[in-house]
Amino acid sequence: MTVFKNYFKIVKRHMGLIIMFSAIAIIISIANTNSGNTVDTYVNVEPTVAVFNYDKSELSKNLVEYIEKNAKIVEIENNEKSMQDSLYSNKVDSVLIIPENFANDMLSGKNVNIEIKKSTQNMSEQVELIVNKYYKIASIYSKAGFSEEQVIEKTKKVIESQVDVKVVENNKGKLEKVAIFYSFENYSFLSIFIFIIGTIMCVFNKDEIKKRNVVSSTHQKEFSKQLFLGHLCLTLGLWFIYGVISVVIYKELMFTFNGLLMIVNSLIFSFTVTSLAYMISKFIKKQNVISGIQNVVSLGLSFISGCFISAELIDEKILNFSKIFPSYWFIQGNHDIARMSEFGISNMYGVFVKYGIILGFGLLYFIIAQFGSKR
Repeated sequence: MTVFKNYFKIVKRHMGLIIMFSAIAIIISIANTNSGNTVDTYVNVEPTVAVFNYDKSELSKNLVEYIEKNAKIVEIENNEKSMQDSLYSNKVDSVLIIPENFANDMLSGKNVNIEIKKSTQNMSEQVELIVNKYYKIASIYSKAGFSEEQVIEKTKKVIESQVDVKVVENNKGKLEKVAIFYSFENYSFLSIFIFIIGTIMCVFNKDEIKKRNVVSSTHQKEFSKQLFLGHLCLTLGLWFIYGVISVVIYKELMFTFNGLLMIVNSLIFSFTVTSLAYMISKFIKKQNVISGIQNVVSLGLSFISGCFISAELIDEKILNFSKIFPSYWFIQGNHDIARMSEFGISNMYGVFVKYGIILGFGLLYFIIAQFGSKR
């Protein structure tokens, strides 16, 4: 197992770069997933409103009481200048003027014009919604011929039967964060595997080492087998480390069926990236060229496939172009898995198709590498 031992001596020599690439990817992915935190509670924000009631009827008083429950009523002077100053300085979001004969006109079936002076703040729209809600309900009962007392009673009954807003917590948003975390493996795996496998292959492909291997007692098939075993161990080792980190960060989510599917997606992708790195190393023999290709491939595919930028923000033509690379299918697979809530064959078919496409790319890269090696 001389080749296998030497393989990991070279890996050990570059352990600092492996840790650096991994740390960068993990830190960025965690920061990116945390930046999209959503509020889990609903807060009803009260607008401020000044009310001038010129009617003084029981119906108009009930309207003011309803407004007071849903907004903060502020006292200001009853003149045009004071109203304009208060609106301009955002002391109030709206000024509400209830006209004389408000109740009589409504009970007689007439349309009543309630004047609302609004500021430039968005909260002023909420005041209008509050008033319109009361007005529409009250006008329905007024036109039906009910008395003022009955209109007030029935309107209050309808309004008070509001549904409390509650946010139901689920794993959808959290699973999207896991999908983003795993999608960042696209950058880290491409960077690490292309650099390390390329570097190792460059060492073994040096003329003097090649000549020694040819005259050594190790058969070429055994040499290739040990080299492949080294690639396999490196791939599984890095994949396992990333899997452990995801379990530590996201804990119970990784033990759901969605989490399991993402882990499998990551494993398949890691083998495909290894195959890609192996193919590149068969055609590129110089270390400095490998470093350049590593940056171009890892950064380029991460940008066009939805790793660094959400796929919704990428131009459709660029996104279609990225489909000729496994990165697109890996990243889209992660997000498809995060959105899954049912796990029947029909629901999982799309995910399995993406698994097959990623494996197909890996097989294609391996065949090209073998063909190039023989040539």
